Amino acid sequence: MFLNVLRPPEPEVQIELFRLGHRNLIMHTVGHVVLPLIVAAGARGAVAPSLLRSWLAMVMLSNLVMWLSIWRFRHLAQAPSVPPSTLRGWHLAHMVALCLTGACWGAEGMLLVPSKDVHNLMIMTAFAGVLAYSAASNPAYDLPGFIASMAIGTALMALFIPPAFGEHALYVAGMCAIYMVVLGFVARNAHNTVLTSVRLRLINEALARKSAEQAEKADRANREKSEFLAAASHDLRQPVHALLLLIEAYRQQNPAAAADPLLLHIASAGQSISTLFNALMELSRLETGAEKPLLTEIPLATLMRRCISRYRLDAEDKNLQLRSRIADGLETTLVQSDKVLLERIVGNLLGNALRYTERGGVLLNLRRGHDGGLWLEVWDTGIGIPAEDHERVFQPYYQVGNPERDRGKGLGLGLAIVKQAVQALHIGLSLRSRPFRGSRFRLSFPAWSLASERLPPDVAAPHAPPPGLKGLRLLLVDDDPMVREAMKALLCGWGIDLRMASRGDEGVMNVCNDGWQPECVLCDYRLPGPLNGIAVLAFLQEHFPKAAGLLQTGELAEAVHAEAAEAGYLVLSKPVAPSLLAATLCALLPQVADPIPEQS
Repeated sequence: MFLNVLRPPEPEVQIELFRLGHRNLIMHTVGHVVLPLIVAAGARGAVAPSLLRSWLAMVMLSNLVMWLSIWRFRHLAQAPSVPPSTLRGWHLAHMVALCLTGACWGAEGMLLVPSKDVHNLMIMTAFAGVLAYSAASNPAYDLPGFIASMAIGTALMALFIPPAFGEHALYVAGMCAIYMVVLGFVARNAHNTVLTSVRLRLINEALARKSAEQAEKADRANREKSEFLAAASHDLRQPVHALLLLIEAYRQQNPAAAADPLLLHIASAGQSISTLFNALMELSRLETGAEKPLLTEIPLATLMRRCISRYRLDAEDKNLQLRSRIADGLETTLVQSDKVLLERIVGNLLGNALRYTERGGVLLNLRRGHDGGLWLEVWDTGIGIPAEDHERVFQPYYQVGNPERDRGKGLGLGLAIVKQAVQALHIGLSLRSRPFRGSRFRLSFPAWSLASERLPPDVAAPHAPPPGLKGLRLLLVDDDPMVREAMKALLCGWGIDLRMASRGDEGVMNVCNDGWQPECVLCDYRLPGPLNGIAVLAFLQEHFPKAAGLLQTGELAEAVHAEAAEAGYLVLSKPVAPSLLAATLCALLPQVADPIPEQS
């Protein structure tokens, strides 16, 4: 039965079994100190003291050998690798220690006393318990050692059974034999289970290492590809640039040849190559991280007008409408971003929309987002993009509706550049489209990217209430009465319909018992009761799903901000400036999403 499992496993599995066995030996030896003392206490008075002391001395001696084994191999248990000679030494030392332990517990039979049934039952129970514990622990990492220990212990115990049990000795021996067979199966199963577990763990670790290596190779290959493209495009652009200059010089020197179709085709081909190289270099710089964003305060309205002006002639050539729209209150909005990259993103989206739109028009739209940030959107009434292609259109060279690779429809790099650029700027990018109905590309600026407008240092901030907040139904949850009074004076002065609660439990619903429903909930993080501010916002959102949630806190812990971000709530850190609070509340006002514009 044990021929297969007695064969030594693979070296790496043996090392893991060694580490497992070494860790378990500490608790093993503790049990072999406590249990003999309990047996000795129970046998006191029924067994001669000298005999009891001798047995205890034998058990403690075997425990000392076990502890010496632990001490001898303590450093190697944490080592990254274990030499084969060390493993052989460990198996020998562990085998000796287990055999000594088995012999000591088999010698427990000397404590059996004829005609003392209760005492003998205690001795046999202790012996059976030790074997059961060993069968569940030792075989897991050293099955041969357990078999040897059990065989020696059982053989010695069998010598003391006949004098103690007399005519019942045969029955006792038979029960012991059955018990040993059962323990053998338990030991084998425990050993096989541990072997399987160790092998699976080693396989998983090897797969994880291999996967990490392959991922790193892929990343390195991608970086090398991008670096190669950047270097190659830079070198190849030089002769193309010279070609275009020579063509223009020739046209100036020979005005009669300026309209020559052949010369025009040459100039167009050279310009196409130059455009391709420019796009490849831009994409490679974004992929390799060579192009670092330079964050400045950018007026979005100015950027939008500049982009619209640049593409107006393209729209007129195709008889398309090209217009922009800015939501109320956003005409002077500033964002923290890179001016060049952001303008490139918007330009690529506009150019892409005009290229694939044959009738109707294109709209560049700026409005407030539902999360307190801003949405800058490009809408078109073009051919649309099938749902299965929404991810693929951001891959280099992939184009919808251009299987013939017509250069007039672009190079297939514009949206790939957009994707890399928005990642560098930490801007959200989403796409919604239906075939033959149009597309909408949305840039989502998070609230933290909004730049507050600065007043001259000698001009005080105006005291007039912020527009748009009058009549706003706001629920304030804060346990500090001084904060509540201060907020009441400020918010009511703005014309806000304010109600307040001091706790975050279900009693907060009492302030809304007359049918009043908040449009916005401003909640402190640390509140009395079992719920914190994030949990209170979640609870209130179940009852008032249309209410916007805003968390304010004096906590500096990063975990609070991370938890709030994961739950989707904007966080204001105390103390909150009134101007920032007003701007945030205005941004959180619910907005109605615009449909895809219908244009003729």
